[in-house]
Amino acid sequence: MANLKLIRQLSKDRNISIRELAQKIGRNESSIQSAIRRGTTNSSTIELIARELGVSAGIFFDESDVNKATIELQREIAYLKELLKEKERTIKILMSNNSVKNSEMSAQCRHNK
Repeated sequence: MANLKLIRQLSKDRNISIRELAQKIGRNESSIQSAIRRGTTNSSTIELIARELGVSAGIFFDESDVNKATIELQREIAYLKELLKEKERTIKILMSNNSVKNSEMSAQCRHNK
């Protein structure tokens, strides 16, 4: 969950109201207020807010959330690498089988002539 309460503080520091911020990023003030209360919104809105406030979007996420996401991505990458290795192994086997069949067919054709 993002720490979107920072939006209020950052806006205040920059002398911009939530209404002005919402207008600048093309959103309704109520949707920004709701996102701040819930602590969630879509990534594109977070990026727009961060850009408008002159900060990195990562500022809204606590370190443990970022670490959890990083660990999950690393697991997914490892899984995909294993899956890719298995697919490559299967392709080699199929190519090898195809090569053997082609050799056998060529030998049979020569034998029949």
